Parts: sequence; structure tokens; C-alpha cells
Amino acid sequence: MSKLKLFFFTGVICCLAIIGCKKQNEWLDIQKDPNDKTLKVLKDFQAVLDNSTILNFNYPTIGQLGADHYFLSDQYFNLSLPTDRNAYVWNSDVFEGRISADYNDSYTKIAYANIVLDGLRKIQVGINEQSEFNDIRGQALFFRSFIYFELASIFCKQYVNQTANSDLGLCLKLTSNIYEIEQRSSIESTFNLIVNDLEEAALALPIVAKYKTRPSKLAAYALLARVYLNMGNYVKAREACDSVLRNNVELLNFNEVPSLTLEYRFPNFKAGNKEVLFHSEGIGYTAVVPDYNFNYGYVDTMLYESYDEYDLRRKYFFESQTSSTQVKYRGTYTGTGFNFCGLAINEVYITRAECNARLNNIQASLNDLNLLLVNRYERGRFVNYQADNKDTLLSKILLERKKELSFTGQIRWQDLRRLNIDPRFATYITRIIAGQTITLPPNDRKYVYPIPQDEIDRTGIVQNER
Repeated sequence: MSKLKLFFFTGVICCLAIIGCKKQNEWLDIQKDPNDKTLKVLKDFQAVLDNSTILNFNYPTIGQLGADHYFLSDQYFNLSLPTDRNAYVWNSDVFEGRISADYNDSYTKIAYANIVLDGLRKIQVGINEQSEFNDIRGQALFFRSFIYFELASIFCKQYVNQTANSDLGLCLKLTSNIYEIEQRSSIESTFNLIVNDLEEAALALPIVAKYKTRPSKLAAYALLARVYLNMGNYVKAREACDSVLRNNVELLNFNEVPSLTLEYRFPNFKAGNKEVLFHSEGIGYTAVVPDYNFNYGYVDTMLYESYDEYDLRRKYFFESQTSSTQVKYRGTYTGTGFNFCGLAINEVYITRAECNARLNNIQASLNDLNLLLVNRYERGRFVNYQADNKDTLLSKILLERKKELSFTGQIRWQDLRRLNIDPRFATYITRIIAGQTITLPPNDRKYVYPIPQDEIDRTGIVQNER
């Protein structure tokens, strides 16, 4: 890609961000007056949450830039934007004084959720509107918890029971007062809010939403499973998975649905990807997006070679350009040039398989693993995996999880953080730039991103140590 194209792409993104921020600020400014009556009835609150430009796009993906599922050549490293380069080699100063879209756009989403939650407290509804009221409230709680979890995966240490009460968490905004400055909570408080919001949302939401850009009960339980897995609570994570999979849900059969005739291999959520429970797309970092015009990164060679010849994921997720060392990521559940950052059935199955393996429920774990894989292989080519040892089985599941979900949201980054706690699965990540080798050891401070300096200057909150 030429520098001219890169600058054009960057300019377009920046212009859209500026326009978007201006519109957001204008909208938020209207809500400054606590006596404002703009939001009067339930359809007004639903309209706020149906602003998909704000609430379903630009989800945090900077965690992917620090993970081990891709690499940059020297040429593309030098062409990349400063934030991308700094995150790739885990520099102490990632943003260099620049605004972080991962941070700012996330708190905009949280502001929208809080405006709805505050507004709902001030209105009265009739009995015939109670179900709609509950649904809207559940949606707002879901959005708030989802974003707080993604932020915690970037700007906080990994959740560890023994230190969660003392480790620094997020600034938890719980009201729509944009002038109220919150200091950092603990990680324990952060995750308590995330879990409580999600559990309330799961009770309030319908089983299936009218649109996949809206949260549903199944999406809330899928997110709960992700959160509990990252907290190391495998019993609760499995229960959340059960709450999804006991319903009439299906996996995609890769012999039928993906197609090389589709630009990004998979249909978008409107066209009928039945695995998708909730749709959202990530910020477009050029190192990891599937976009044909703006993808700089190559798929990690060892990851690509871990798929055998009959595994259809190798064919549909990736495009080999010249060899196994020059492979591009292409297949995404968004069906667009952006990473899928939502929730889908495949993640729920592989999460339940891991939980059952850790809880020594070997056969139940194998059932889920084999069901996922038989839908990923050429017909007649997959032989059920067998294991009678939970550690062997767990290693296999974690490998398949990496093969299935590496470019989904920040899952690979989240997995590295949680698995590093266990010496059996701890990972050293290495980059080679201009002949220089740079290594990120397990549990290093640089697994926590710095909070953008403009936020530190404005609020005086405590910075992360790098």
C-alpha cells in the first residue's frame, strides 16, 4: 500500500471521528440540563440505544495490536501510525499525547447508556409498557457492562482474586453528569459492576432481540460467560454458557455458509449469520483488520500452519499470498473490512468446553469441542478428538480457541492475560524489527496500556505503571 493511500485512509477516519465527536458533543450538550425533557417516552430512549454508529461500531481493539496472532514486516511497521507501532512493540508511551479512540469512544458509549438509565428513573410507565421499559433498561445495562469489560482488558491488570481489591480498576461513571469526575475504582469494584449490570440485563432482556444490533438475553449470558472465564470462575462461566446453549441455537457448517465469492467470506449479520448473537465492529487498526486495501499485518506463521489441510478455517479465515509466511486475515463475522467484536455461538461452545475440562467433566468437554470442529472440517474428514486426561484436553481446547477466535474482538489479548497466570500456558511474545528482537514476558506491566495523557491531565486520575 502506498503512503498516499494510508494518509487518505487515516484522513477519512480522522474526519469521521471529528464529525462524530462534534455530533456526540452537541447531543450530549442538549442533555446537560437535568430538567431537560427531550427524552419523554420509551421510544425516545430506544432511539438513543439504536444509534448503531455510536453503540455498535468502534469497539476497542487495541489489545489485538499487542497479541501474538500476527506480525508486521519492517516495511509495514514503518508505514504504520505511531499508536499502532508503539502498541506492536509494547512501548511505554503508546499514545504519545494523542487521543485514544479506544478510551474516548468507549466512554461515549457509557455516557449514552447512563443517559438512558438516568432518564428511565424519571419517567412512569403503565403496566402494558413495563416489558418494553425492562427491555430498554436491560439494553443500557448491557452496553455499559460490555464496554467496561473491554476497557478493563486494556487499562487494568488481569483480574486476580487475591489482589482484585487493591489493584486499580476503571473510573466508573454511573450517571449522565458529564462534569462529574470519578477517580479510579478497584478491579474488584469494576468487575462487580460489570457482573451486576449483566445479571440484571439478562433478567430484563428478551431471549432474542428484534435486531442483532440490540442486546438480547442470550447475548447477555454469552458476555457473562466471557467475563466469568476471565475472572477464573469456571462454574459460573459454564452456567452462563448453559443458559445460551439450552436454547435453539446452531453453529455454522463451514461446508455450507462461508464462500470465497463473498469479499470477507461470511455474510453480514443482516444476511443471516446464525451464529451471531450480538453484532459490533471494532476500531480499524491496519495491522489486524481484514480490509483488502488497508491490511498491513501478516498472520502468525505458526498459527496458520496449525490448521491441517481439511480444516476449512484455513481456507475461509485467511488468504495465502505467496507462502505460509505471507498470509492475510480475511474471513470475519462482520462480513465487512472490520473485525467482529460481538458475541457468537462458536465462542460459547469453546468456552463451555474449556470450563468443563477445567472442572474435570471430560466427556461433556469433548462433546462441545467435537461439535464445533465437525462443523469446521470438510465433510467426512473430521475424526472425533479423544482424551482421558484433562490437561491434555485443555491444551487442545486452548489451541482450538486460538484458531477459532484470534481476530475476534480482543479475545486473544484477554486470553494471553488470563493464561499467563498459569505457568503451563504462559507465553513469551517476540517481535523482530530491523534485526532487533523485542520480547514481552508473561505478566509484564506492559500487558496494561497507559491511560491517555489528556485524560490524566483533565481528571488527575492515577496513571498505570509501564
